Formats: sequence, C-alpha cells, structure tokens
Amino acid sequence: MKEKTLHFLLFCLASLPLLFSTQSTSAQYSFVHITDLHVSDAVSYVNSCDNHAVAFQCYIKEFANMSPKPAFVVVSGDIANIGNSGPSGMYPELTQYLYPPSQSYPANGSYFIDSAQTIPIYFVGGNHEYYTTLIPPLSNAALQYYPHYIAPDSDYVLNTQYAAIIFLRTGYDDDRPIWEDINITSPEGHGISVEQCTWLRHALSINANKRKIIVMHHPPVNAIGTNADGSPNTSTVVDAADGSILNNRPTFLNICDSNHVDIVLSGHEHKNVVAIRAGNAVNENWTGETRYVQTAAAFNRSYRVITVDSLFVTVGAPLQSCMPAAVEEVTEVATLIIYPNPTQDNITIESAIHSKIEIINLEGQILKTLQLTDHATQMDVSNLPNGVYILKAYTDKGVWTQKLIKQ
Repeated sequence: MKEKTLHFLLFCLASLPLLFSTQSTSAQYSFVHITDLHVSDAVSYVNSCDNHAVAFQCYIKEFANMSPKPAFVVVSGDIANIGNSGPSGMYPELTQYLYPPSQSYPANGSYFIDSAQTIPIYFVGGNHEYYTTLIPPLSNAALQYYPHYIAPDSDYVLNTQYAAIIFLRTGYDDDRPIWEDINITSPEGHGISVEQCTWLRHALSINANKRKIIVMHHPPVNAIGTNADGSPNTSTVVDAADGSILNNRPTFLNICDSNHVDIVLSGHEHKNVVAIRAGNAVNENWTGETRYVQTAAAFNRSYRVITVDSLFVTVGAPLQSCMPAAVEEVTEVATLIIYPNPTQDNITIESAIHSKIEIINLEGQILKTLQLTDHATQMDVSNLPNGVYILKAYTDKGVWTQKLIKQ
C-alpha cells in the first residue's frame, strides 16, 4: 500500500511543472484546431493521408497569415499516418516545415508554424501514433518516435489568460465487445487511466476560475455529423460511445460535468459535429453543458477557429483551408526538390520554376544564395560546418522551406 501511495505522489509531482505552461494573450484571442493530419512519406500506405505534407505546408502558411493571427494551433492526434514505423514514424515529413528546424525530444510548444516563431503548435497523440503497420492495423502500446520528434509522451496543461487547455492522451485502437458494438469500422481508443483521471481533476480544480478546454484524439461523445465538404456523413454511429474510449469513459464525462468543462476538442471520426453527453448533435455554441466538438480531418484541409474570452468559449463553424487555388500554388512550389539530404558536400536542386535559394543558419544568418534558372543546379555546401540549416526558395508563388542537414 505504501508503494502505491508513493508511486501516486511521484506521478503528481512529476506532472506539476506541466500545469504552469503559460501563453501570453490579449483580452480575447483565438486559436486553430486541426486533427488527423495523417502525414505520410509514401503513397502506398493508404489513400487517406497527406503525402509529403503537401496539404500541411499549405494550411500552416494560411493560418500564419490569418487576420487576426491565431495565438496558437492545437493538433488532436493522428499526426503521422504510421507513427511507430521505423526509423522515424514519418514525423520528419512534417517537422521540416516547423520552426526551430532542429529538435530532439522537444518540449511541448517548442515548434512554431511561422518563421517569426510567434504562433506555437501543440500536439497530443492519436491512435495512428501507435501504428506499426496499417495492414491490418497493428499497434505498439509504447510510443517510439513521437517523443523524439514531436513532444513528450505525457498529458499537460497550457495555461492562458482566460483558459486552461488540457491535452489528454487516449491511447491506441481498441474495440468494445462485438455484442456491444458491431461497428468494427469505428474502433475505440484504449482510454484513460485512473491516474489520468486523478491528474485531470487536479488540473481542472486549480484552474476553477478559468474557461476549461480539453484536447484529446478520440471523441468522448459521438454523433452523426458532416464531412469536410459539408455533405452528410453516412458512417454508422451505434451510440454515443461508438468510436470513443473504452477505459473510464463514464468517469471522464462525470469529471467534465462536475468541473464545468466548456468544450472537448477531438477528431478520429473524420467528420464535423458538436454533441452533448447524451449523444445529441447541437449548435456549436450551445450553452447548456459541455460541448463535445469533432473537427473533420486535416488531410481533407478541415479546421475550426476557437475564440476565448473570460465569459465564453466560442466554437467556429467548420472551415476548409487552401481551397482551391492555394493547393495548386503549394503543389507548384513543392516541385522544388533537394537531394541528397543529408549531404557532405554538394546538393542538387531541381525545380520547374525559377527560384532564389538561400541557406540560413539557426541564428537567421544568410550563408549562401543562388539564383536557380535551370531545371537542375548544384550548390557546393562543403565549406559549411556540420549541422542543421534552413533552405529557403523564393518564387512568385511564395516561400518554400526545408531543413538541410550537413554532415
């Protein structure tokens, strides 16, 4: 008994530093919710993915140019299409477009979607982070690459002026018994542990005077909704627990009720819907009780804008980014290819469009420039010290960036 008590105390103490991460904001601020990025490094895995992060490149650029600018971006899971596939879980396909460009075991909020590093992006894992393959969906319960490339494998709280935003892990795929749920196409998440429930109560209680937002991958409450394009979603929903979490779901819902949680943001089901505990779909800004908000998949370019002030959390209607001209723009810019990367001496740059190329160090100094006027040009980088650099290509379609590793 003493050992269990000591283990619990150590768990709480280890969690305390995460409860005081602070994001400076004005009297009212907004942030972007995206989910189910499914960034992939190969076409062959499944069709529902963002190969080579082409969509991701586009919409983070769009978010960075919003007016007013979002205070931050939150991602509620399924960041990589296969998160436990060696040697990197596909995460470098995504992280090369974030700043700072060199990270190893990064802290929560250490990535930014803009080069000025004014808009941080915060992650929580989803069931795809645990996948080792998709044929059939097999999971490894211990995350291997996510902590190395994306964020610590932990629950945490982002404290802002008016809201506590709580990021909660819901684990790998799991299924209810077949006699409870015949819908095998919509698996549940493993759920949350007793220790997580205790931690969540504490995080909410010390932020009792703030608005309360929870970000998690699996929707605690499911309901019939719409697809990214606004058409009716025809997937089967057996009940409010379908596609949700197995362990401690009723306890979680009770915690939300008793602590007056404003909204819970999630994904997983690839659709847009806002529901209440009973499983009824409601308006985005229902005021009766906790709203369980699903946003359609980011690989279909879906997102929501959430606005927070001291009195209310306003949930924006589902939106779509990069539609349609901006997608064509990114596709054209993304035809610029650099190889080999990593390199020891020379890199070859291929592009169908004219570009000005810059190589920049992590302090922002421009070290080399090149005007690309041919389809393939070589650049000598042998005199650069070994390390990580930013390669920028300036075109009439915009700015394209990538990490360059010299070794």
